[in-house]
Amino acid sequence: NSNICINSCRSIAYIAGGGYADNLNILMMDDGSNVTIGNNTTINGAEFWITEGMNITIGEDCMFAKNIELRTGDNHAIFQGNKRLNKGGSISIGNHVWIGANAKIMKGVVIPSGSVIGNASLVTKPLEEENAIYAGTPTKLIKSNICWYRDKKYRLLDRL
Repeated sequence: NSNICINSCRSIAYIAGGGYADNLNILMMDDGSNVTIGNNTTINGAEFWITEGMNITIGEDCMFAKNIELRTGDNHAIFQGNKRLNKGGSISIGNHVWIGANAKIMKGVVIPSGSVIGNASLVTKPLEEENAIYAGTPTKLIKSNICWYRDKKYRLLDRL
């Protein structure tokens, strides 16, 4: 129940093995737009809008909850005089990143490896610190030096 719609030339969608995508919609709307999804990444519901020849790159072992949105542009240009105000930007998500339900990842964002993005967060700028929790609208650093585990056996532990 996923869709990849490529309405452009010279565009590539690469999805590596080992993971799964349920209810993933990829919309590539301008020439030279690309998406890469790394090994063992699981997506439980997301929409990727890839415009302006930009890219979305997602690392390995990432986990996306439901209703995630990634946008490399605003879909419509805004000008002030002769200057465009809202240029697009590629999105890069590192390895082992967990993105909570209803999060929005906007143009030009970099999410470092080991990060957790909280539910309903709006990420509008590059994040810097690996192994950290970010949350809010707009997103801000909540906790540093964290690690997270996909395996359910860790849910019942209070510490490692």
